[in-house]
Amino acid sequence: MSTPYTTVRLFGAIGMTRDGESVHLGPARERECFGILVIRRGTPVLVDQLIADLWGDAAPASAVNVVHTYISRLRRRTDSTEEQGLLRSLRPGYSIDPASVTLDVDEFESDRRTGMAALWAGHFDQAAEALDRALGHWSNAEALHGATGPLATQERRRLDELRIDTLETSLALRLRAGARSDTLAELATLVRRHPFRERLWILLMLGLAREDRRGEALVAYHDLRSLLKEDLGIGPSQRAQDLFCDLLADRSQDELWTEHLTLTAQQR
Repeated sequence: MSTPYTTVRLFGAIGMTRDGESVHLGPARERECFGILVIRRGTPVLVDQLIADLWGDAAPASAVNVVHTYISRLRRRTDSTEEQGLLRSLRPGYSIDPASVTLDVDEFESDRRTGMAALWAGHFDQAAEALDRALGHWSNAEALHGATGPLATQERRRLDELRIDTLETSLALRLRAGARSDTLAELATLVRRHPFRERLWILLMLGLAREDRRGEALVAYHDLRSLLKEDLGIGPSQRAQDLFCDLLADRSQDELWTEHLTLTAQQR
């Protein structure tokens, strides 16, 4: 009998498929319990750890019994026993073997690492392809959608940060290959969603300048400066100020590109 091909997703709502068929994991809290075991895969997870990950300091008095109930239901839904199947008892604790599942987060991070390695090696086309492939693993929803416990919140923030950094680098590579209206439109949307990420503003300004829209690039800088002053009481970074000055000085597009386009979040 062949081993079922099991995939788990943490992008969007926590879910699982076996041989292409969706597996119902139960209500939101039970799915989150399963997600915790996936996040901590490969090591025994004690009941106390599950309680802390699910509720933190707000755990109910019945938390131990509730967790045991969740595990029992998840075993039944995943066709697992204490010794066999996806969800196993390790005495103490429970575990999911990393080798038994394909996880969308792992695929995202693997493609991201491949893309960044290609970027650092100067293989820009390969980097762009790998980073776009990494972003393709995301659904339109946030990671671990609907999960509210401390671990899920922490993991969501980590993955969201990786995603936006990957997206910024992907957009920088697209601009390097030749600014397009759809890339600029995406950047304009992103600066509204993530207004305090100055790298997005810098990319937008560079893309506008490259399309002979220098006036709009200057307006974008003033928008950034006003936003930071009103909301945070600070000014733009030195990098943003330097780009603004070079735009005012009417430096050539090639000079702007060479001086200000950074393909990674930190200058190399």
